[in-house]
Amino acid sequence: MADGLSLTGRIEWLCVGAASILLSGDEEIRTGYLKTPVGEVWVSRSGLSGDEQVYATHGGPDRVVLSYSTVNYEFWRQSLGLDFPEYAALGENFTTTGLTEFEVHVGDVFAVGGAVIQAAQPRSPCHKVAARYRRPKFTIEVARSHRTGILYRVLQEGVVSTGDTMQLVAREGHGYSIADANQILLDRKDIEGARSLLDVDSLAEAKKAELRERIAKSALTDLKETP
Repeated sequence: MADGLSLTGRIEWLCVGAASILLSGDEEIRTGYLKTPVGEVWVSRSGLSGDEQVYATHGGPDRVVLSYSTVNYEFWRQSLGLDFPEYAALGENFTTTGLTEFEVHVGDVFAVGGAVIQAAQPRSPCHKVAARYRRPKFTIEVARSHRTGILYRVLQEGVVSTGDTMQLVAREGHGYSIADANQILLDRKDIEGARSLLDVDSLAEAKKAELRERIAKSALTDLKETP
């Protein structure tokens, strides 16, 4: 066990959503992004009961639970004047107190209700974030702010309820926060950072694949430029 295990947060809102339609101008976007509150939910390794993923790339074992902090809600309200709802503003399942991307590390393990979950990667915001708030550049603004949301894998299945505490129970020694990982993943010229982050075993497999591809392309470029 590592230092910093006093890190906790509370689930203020617990949300799931079936596929629905998000209107963006004249475009209808089918999505599971629009979620509604529930009192409790069964959290399994394959997903939350009642929560639907429309696209295959939006699910998987490393992307089961999405959390977003109320700290970020205040950031966007104050910095951009956005009219955020009380819950699921960015399509998250857990709207939490604290537990920002700057505090939670890749690989952090949390006990919450009857479940145990592990932070696997920063969320990569898609165009629906911008569509919902009718702010064309919002997807980019979210990504660059590192206030992306956190995606978790499930280590132990169980029931989670609104009001449950998320308690950090294990932390790896690498020191990479979710925000740190996001910075490296965004900066495609950062090869040393990619190599270092790739050594983090708990990082989501899809993100490891991105880093391996970056490193391979860099090596090929260096080879071509060698006289």
